[in-house]
Amino acid sequence: MSFERLGLLAVCVSVVVAACGSGEAPSPAAPRVSSTAASPSADQTQLENFQRLMPFYYAESNVNIDPMVFLPKPGAPAGVGPLMVSHVAGIAPAKQGASPTSPLLGADGKQLGIMLGQWEKAAGTVAFSCVASRERATSTLTGLIPSATYSTFVVHLDVEGSGRFTPWGDPAGTTNSFTASATGTAAPTNTVKGCLGTDAAAAIIWHSDATTHGKSPGDIGVNWHTSLITRVP
Repeated sequence: MSFERLGLLAVCVSVVVAACGSGEAPSPAAPRVSSTAASPSADQTQLENFQRLMPFYYAESNVNIDPMVFLPKPGAPAGVGPLMVSHVAGIAPAKQGASPTSPLLGADGKQLGIMLGQWEKAAGTVAFSCVASRERATSTLTGLIPSATYSTFVVHLDVEGSGRFTPWGDPAGTTNSFTASATGTAAPTNTVKGCLGTDAAAAIIWHSDATTHGKSPGDIGVNWHTSLITRVP
């Protein structure tokens, strides 16, 4: 699949990062300040808001949809939607404003087991810092799908095709996954070798098959659904 369009979306984050799900323009980001908790070799830390994919996509395209989750739409043809997500006939990307009790489907037409209202609850913040040439992302997440499987990935905005998404952890993808609590919260800390900059973004990905996929996020729209995203400051 092609990741170019997601790259365009990620570029927008520096302009439109907002409280998750609000769709409103944020206050200007605070400048980075020196970390008081890190070792003397630490760089700086910056707290950022995650944003859900639907308002994120709206900021770039002016279309209120989530390209990675779907709702029934009888008569709709099979096709390739935004972010190059191929989907079967009879469904369409979920639209903002649809009933919160609408059951969500994957791109393959299978029930995801959650409703739109649950999906739209996701929110969170992340603190970025680089300590001893390792980029650390410390997230505080709420509104996740209870007890569901998630992973944190780096989106390399300056890379096209293969290698655009890599685990925020070890290269094999064994340290970047986590399970939400029974109340839909999580506080993962993910570390990756090398200091990242504004050519990278952090993505929180829900695996609807309850299975991690190692160094790959999975099958986009089928078991890979980007829940939250923000650019590394």
